[in-house]
Formats: sequence, structure tokens, C-alpha cells
Amino acid sequence: MKGKSFLIGFLLGGVSAGISTLLTAPKSGVETRNNLKESKEVVLHQLNDLKDHLKELNQSLIAASSEGTETLKDFVLEIKHTVSNWQQEIKPHQRELQRELAEIEQSIQELESELSKK
Repeated sequence: MKGKSFLIGFLLGGVSAGISTLLTAPKSGVETRNNLKESKEVVLHQLNDLKDHLKELNQSLIAASSEGTETLKDFVLEIKHTVSNWQQEIKPHQRELQRELAEIEQSIQELESELSKK
């Protein structure tokens, strides 16, 4: 019984709401339908514009990503080249430093041996 009375109440409430909406509407049905059609066209136009802008943005992102990848590759190659050149430039100095360190170690050993004799 409760389900039946609920259903009847729901239907009567829906009908009364529909009637009150029709009676209190500020515009006629024709005007309201025309406004809805115009609004629909405006919204569809805006959605199409948004879709076009998103496509352009996607293409720009793809291009920027591609350019960024190329730039990064060039940068990495340039860094490798710079490091290689630096290593080549420093090798003679490195060898000279190693030779001088070996001489210093030998001098220290000679001094230690002379000191241990005395």
C-alpha cells in the first residue's frame, strides 16, 4: 500500500510542478524554445572553437617536444665534446703533476732514509 501511495504522490507532484511551471513561465513556449535553440548553437560553436584550440595546442606541444628533444641532443653532444677537449688539454698537465708527485715522494723517501741514518 505504501508503494502505491508513494507512486500516486510522485505522479501528482510531478503533474502539479509541470502545471505551475507552465503557468508561471515568464515567456511563451515558442520564445523559450527559440532561446534554447540559440543557446544550443552558441554552446556548440564554443565547443567547436575549444576543440580547434585544443588541436592547435596539441600540435604546438608535439612541435615543442620535438624541438626540445633535438636541442637536448645537441646540448649533450656539445657537453661530450667539451669534456673530451678538456680531458685532452689536461692530460699533459696531469702527466706533469704525476711526475712531480713521484719526484716529491722520492725526495721524501731520501730524506727519511737520511734522517733514519743519523
